[in-house]
Amino acid sequence: MQNIANSGVATLTPHLCREARTLLDLEPGEVAFIARIDPSKLQAFEAHQVDLPQPTLISLRRVFERVGAEFTPEEPQRGVRLRASR
Repeated sequence: MQNIANSGVATLTPHLCREARTLLDLEPGEVAFIARIDPSKLQAFEAHQVDLPQPTLISLRRVFERVGAEFTPEEPQRGVRLRASR
Protein backbone atom coordinates (compact mmCIF):
# COMPACT_ATOMS: atom_id res chain seq x y z
CA MET A 1 0.00 0.00 0.00
CA GLN A 2 1.30 3.45 -0.89
CA ASN A 3 2.20 5.65 2.07
CA ILE A 4 0.39 8.98 1.57
CA ALA A 5 2.69 10.76 4.03
CA ASN A 6 5.72 9.91 1.87
CA SER A 7 4.15 10.27 -1.56
CA GLY A 8 3.85 14.06 -1.69
CA VAL A 9 0.08 13.79 -1.37
CA ALA A 10 -1.53 15.75 1.42
CA THR A 11 -3.23 13.90 4.25
CA LEU A 12 -7.01 14.04 4.31
CA THR A 13 -8.00 16.69 6.84
CA PRO A 14 -11.47 17.11 8.36
CA HIS A 15 -11.99 20.19 6.18
CA LEU A 16 -10.97 18.38 2.96
CA CYS A 17 -13.12 15.39 3.89
CA ARG A 18 -16.24 17.49 4.35
CA GLU A 19 -15.41 19.55 1.26
CA ALA A 20 -15.03 16.43 -0.91
CA ARG A 21 -18.20 14.86 0.45
CA THR A 22 -20.18 18.04 -0.15
CA LEU A 23 -18.72 18.57 -3.63
CA LEU A 24 -19.71 15.03 -4.60
CA ASP A 25 -23.17 15.44 -3.02
CA LEU A 26 -22.70 12.44 -0.73
CA GLU A 27 -24.30 11.95 2.67
CA PRO A 28 -22.07 10.96 5.61
CA GLY A 29 -23.82 7.59 5.82
CA GLU A 30 -23.11 6.83 2.16
CA VAL A 31 -19.40 7.59 2.50
CA ALA A 32 -19.15 5.71 5.80
CA PHE A 33 -20.84 2.64 4.30
CA ILE A 34 -18.52 2.54 1.28
CA ALA A 35 -15.42 3.20 3.43
CA ARG A 36 -16.64 0.68 6.02
CA ILE A 37 -16.47 3.01 8.99
CA ASP A 38 -19.00 4.08 11.61
CA PRO A 39 -20.99 7.11 10.34
CA SER A 40 -20.72 8.79 13.74
CA LYS A 41 -16.91 8.59 13.53
CA LEU A 42 -16.98 10.26 10.11
CA GLN A 43 -19.18 13.05 11.40
CA ALA A 44 -17.01 13.51 14.50
CA PHE A 45 -13.90 13.65 12.30
CA GLU A 46 -15.44 16.31 10.06
CA ALA A 47 -16.34 18.29 13.21
CA HIS A 48 -12.71 18.09 14.43
CA GLN A 49 -13.78 16.01 17.45
CA VAL A 50 -11.74 12.86 16.77
CA ASP A 51 -8.70 11.81 14.78
CA LEU A 52 -8.97 8.84 12.47
CA PRO A 53 -6.20 6.29 11.92
CA GLN A 54 -4.14 6.68 8.74
CA PRO A 55 -5.60 3.53 7.08
CA THR A 56 -9.11 4.98 7.54
CA LEU A 57 -8.04 8.31 6.02
CA ILE A 58 -6.58 6.45 3.05
CA SER A 59 -9.83 4.52 2.64
CA LEU A 60 -11.90 7.70 2.73
CA ARG A 61 -9.66 9.42 0.22
CA ARG A 62 -9.90 6.46 -2.16
CA VAL A 63 -13.70 6.54 -1.92
CA PHE A 64 -13.74 10.22 -2.89
CA GLU A 65 -11.27 9.68 -5.72
CA ARG A 66 -13.25 6.74 -7.14
CA VAL A 67 -16.38 8.87 -7.21
CA GLY A 68 -14.64 11.72 -9.02
CA ALA A 69 -12.77 13.98 -6.59
CA GLU A 70 -9.27 15.20 -7.24
CA PHE A 71 -7.20 16.51 -4.34
CA THR A 72 -4.82 19.37 -5.05
CA PRO A 73 -2.01 19.43 -2.48
CA GLU A 74 -0.09 22.37 -3.92
CA GLU A 75 -0.29 25.77 -2.26
CA PRO A 76 -2.08 28.11 -2.83
CA GLN A 77 -4.58 25.85 -4.63
CA ARG A 78 -4.80 23.20 -1.88
CA GLY A 79 -8.24 21.72 -1.81
CA VAL A 80 -10.50 19.38 -3.70
CA ARG A 81 -12.20 19.65 -7.07
CA LEU A 82 -14.07 17.47 -9.50
CA ARG A 83 -11.75 15.46 -11.70
CA ALA A 84 -11.82 16.60 -15.32
CA SER A 85 -13.36 14.13 -17.75
CA ARG A 86 -10.99 12.66 -20.30
